[in-house]
Amino acid sequence: MDMNDLLAGLMNNSDFMNAFIQKIAEEVIKRIKNRPKKALVVFTGAAIGYKEAVAELAKLKEAGWQFTVYFSDAAANVLDGAHLKETLGIDKIYTQADHAGKAELVEGIDQVIIATTTVNTAAKIANGICDNQILTLISQQIMSGGKIVCAVNGACPDNKVRADLGMGKSPKAYRELLKNNLRAMRDYGIKMIAADEMYDVCTGTPAGSAPEKQPESATCAVEPAAKTAGEPEIIDKHIISRPEILKGRDIGIVRVREDAIVTMYAQETAKEFGIQIERV
Repeated sequence: MDMNDLLAGLMNNSDFMNAFIQKIAEEVIKRIKNRPKKALVVFTGAAIGYKEAVAELAKLKEAGWQFTVYFSDAAANVLDGAHLKETLGIDKIYTQADHAGKAELVEGIDQVIIATTTVNTAAKIANGICDNQILTLISQQIMSGGKIVCAVNGACPDNKVRADLGMGKSPKAYRELLKNNLRAMRDYGIKMIAADEMYDVCTGTPAGSAPEKQPESATCAVEPAAKTAGEPEIIDKHIISRPEILKGRDIGIVRVREDAIVTMYAQETAKEFGIQIERV
């Protein structure tokens, strides 16, 4: 039997063909899983949360992620692009002036990461305004069902850093308006996170297994929860992130202010540990 006859026989053998196809499928899946993750990382003009975001992006880089970075005009004036290039090992930061095409920026990416978010950016995303390239890209990502992670430290009206800068005296109605913008973004399918939750959320680290850390600030996503037995102290903070939730592990409940904002990641942690959140 020559080689052609042998190959013809194997091709007509259903068991061999099924095993062969299965092997190819397994190899394709393996290569897809091992492919480096790619993200378009956009920075708007918020300095609040920048330090935490860069630290988390550096961790993602160490895990093999690859980044295309885009600065808004405001970010280019406020943030340290040279430091970011060095930290992330990138050669270029795109801006509006580059007139880069969509394919150049988003082709092959796994998700968009909004690393710093201003009140202005949040308001425009919430209301579907696309008056610059960053907002257009985000809008297209929403409409195509693509993944978006948004660190909104700089857009949260109750952020402690903002208050320390003298911008924490706005009326309740105005704060609620700004929070509603962030709630709208959440409802569009955007993962609203604290900047220092970025690595865990992007890599899919289970909420219960992520290392404990104390965030300086967090995001605005609210969901009430039920009451259980126990008399824990009230956590007197506007922003409730993962570490605050973990304080309730022993008794299965945390008590927070009625107007507290609980991050999505904190909510996942509560679910992971069976901790209930009570608003008082």
